[in-house]
Parts: sequence; structure tokens; C-alpha cells
Amino acid sequence: MNWRRPATGELLFFGYGARPPYLTYHRLSAAGELVESRDVAVPAGTMMHDFAITENYVVWLDLPVVFDLRLAGGGMPMRWDDAYGARLGLMRRDGTSDVRWSGIDPCYIFHVGNAHEDTAGRIVLDAVRYSRSAFDAMWQTMGGHVDNPVAGTGWTRGETQGGRIHRWHLDPATGTASEQALDDRGVELPTINDDLTGRPSRYLYTVTDGAIMKYDTLSGTSRSYGTGENSSPGEAVFVPAEAGPGTEEDAGWLLSLVSHGTTRGSELLVLNARDLTRTATVEMPRRVPAGVHGSWIPDRQA
Repeated sequence: MNWRRPATGELLFFGYGARPPYLTYHRLSAAGELVESRDVAVPAGTMMHDFAITENYVVWLDLPVVFDLRLAGGGMPMRWDDAYGARLGLMRRDGTSDVRWSGIDPCYIFHVGNAHEDTAGRIVLDAVRYSRSAFDAMWQTMGGHVDNPVAGTGWTRGETQGGRIHRWHLDPATGTASEQALDDRGVELPTINDDLTGRPSRYLYTVTDGAIMKYDTLSGTSRSYGTGENSSPGEAVFVPAEAGPGTEEDAGWLLSLVSHGTTRGSELLVLNARDLTRTATVEMPRRVPAGVHGSWIPDRQA
């Protein structure tokens, strides 16, 4: 996973693996020059699928899904390890500080929505959180190893079930962290208006089986658009309208490739991001294989 900072054009990214160095941090300038590359000390190799950035910090997710190379011959070589623990780390984006770690309740995070610094200097992180039981049920459907197989889950679409939107507040001064659930529905693949990456953002878009969700994190409300029974909407990518004076954060559209099993072709669904009303539907002659992430690049940047 990588993040581009809209304000500077920098590209921030990382690498992780089963052998040392377990975690490395890299930073490219807007001109594409590698200006920083450094190891980040962690106890072991973990499946760090994502990270977050703010104006001044990188947020690391050091969580208890670890590499186990003994499993390499029989599927994905990662498993949940209660003994590893769970923590979030804050590091200055420019690499001028060590990581300040904060312990959190055991969980796993595949995908971050956004992070920012609030007026009190704390870091606010929104992401999709999995408990161990939710992770095991999903991981099992993907062919991963679990210590206690979960029978009869009925989960066939895996990634869009079990995760819940949560918010963490991290204090870089004290190293403390607090956590709260923002919703109790299972969702995944959170997206935002990418122009606000690392800065305060109000709206968060997610998907679940049969629906696309929009969260207003300021008012605590949400709305949804149903995509039909037995449908699987893909990541809802935000496409901004042309910016101008007074342009609202949610002025634009959401694009999602929706699958309907084997009964019909897929469709490209276009929603008005403000009220989740349908703007257009492009019917595909056949099913498009499910993907995970997408991006919108305007012609002027292509």
C-alpha cells in the first residue's frame, strides 16, 4: 500500500516480509527521487497490509497476523498469533523521530479510511477493524490457516463481512490510545475524497454485500444504496467534481463495479456521492472478475 500526499506530491510507501528487515519505510519526492529509505524496528514479520499518514506522521499497524513459513506449502503463510499483541505506532513523516508505540486491544486491520491530526495534537485514525473471530471466519474462506476452524459461517464473499468501522485517538505526547466503534455493520474497502488524504475529512464510503454505505463522521449518521439481492459491489471510488469556490467535500460521484454472481453480467454503477442516488449504470455483457482496489485519474494527469 502507498499514499500520495496531495499537498506535496510526495509518495510514501513501505515494504514488509517474513525475514529481516521486517519493515521498511520509503519516501519519494514529487519529482520521483528516493529521498528516504529506513528500517523500522518490529519484533517479527507481520502481514501489514496498510498504513496511514497525516500532515506530520506515519501511522504503523503492528498487529497479530504473523508470518509462519511452516504453512508456506499449504496456502498463505500467515496466521493469527495472540502472543504477538497489537499496537499502533506514530513516526514523524520526515523520519526525524523514532516510533512511539501504543498498545491496543487485539485486532486486525486490512484497510485504512483516513487519518488526521486534531486541534489537540492527537492523531485520529478511521479503519475497518476485525476481531479474532471475524478475522478467522474471513481468513478461512480465503484459504488461510486458522487454529480453530469456524464451522457453518455461511460466508462466501469473505472480505466484505466481519470488519467494523472503528476510530482510534492516538496521543503522541503520552503514547496512549483510545478506541470506539462507529458502526456495528460489517463493511470493507473504505474510501474518501483523496484530496483530503492525511487531513480532516468528514465522509467515508464503504461497501458491504448488497449495498454501498456513506458515513458522515461529523454527525454520526449514515446512508446506503442497495445494489440488489446477492450482489457484491466493488470498492466505491470517489471521483471529484471540478473544484471551485465553496465546493463541498462530497461533490462528485462514486464508481463501483457490481457483480451479481453467475446470473448476469456485472455493471458499472455511478452514484451521486452526496445523496447516493443513481446517476448511471453501464451494463457489462458478462461478469467482470472481482477486483479489490481502484483509482480515478483525470485526463490531465494521465
